[in-house]
Amino acid sequence: MDKSKLIANVLGDKLEEDFSLKDFSFERRYAYISMVASLAWSDGSIDDRERVILEEIAKELGDDISQVLMTVIEETKNFNIENFNKWVGKITGMKMKVSLMADLLLTAFADSIYMQSENFYMKYVSGKLGVNYTLYEKIFRKVQLYMDQVKKEKEKEELEQAEAENKSEKNNGIIQRFVNSIVR
Repeated sequence: MDKSKLIANVLGDKLEEDFSLKDFSFERRYAYISMVASLAWSDGSIDDRERVILEEIAKELGDDISQVLMTVIEETKNFNIENFNKWVGKITGMKMKVSLMADLLLTAFADSIYMQSENFYMKYVSGKLGVNYTLYEKIFRKVQLYMDQVKKEKEKEELEQAEAENKSEKNNGIIQRFVNSIVR
């Protein structure tokens, strides 16, 4: 997901400069990934799809965060309100908040099931961050559009791959019949 475009679209800003999570302090980026990992744990486990998203976010946050991702995952296994409040205090600026909400939604939808525990966590986080309902719904819709686009692209790619394999099998069948006719 191109965060710069998403953020600009949600906030109605003209895209003047790229948004990069790497520009923030280690503590703020650590808080960011910790909040996403906490959401991933909200249903009791982190599945492979959620882990992939956490790894992608960690890469986006920087090598120093990627190196501590497993520690973050372990630390967030059990929800700790003191840590949560500390993390929320580090997420400042509307661009960072919109980015976080988008990543939380992508993580919540990773397994194609938006669980009530994830919904509760999302609403709780948005309230704590001061993201109002209108903005939350706008982010939600933009993430859904993005996910629909990714799904269509994946389906198209799978269809093209299946057609290529089918064509290859037909070509192999023609070649095999030719070889068989010569060998006989």
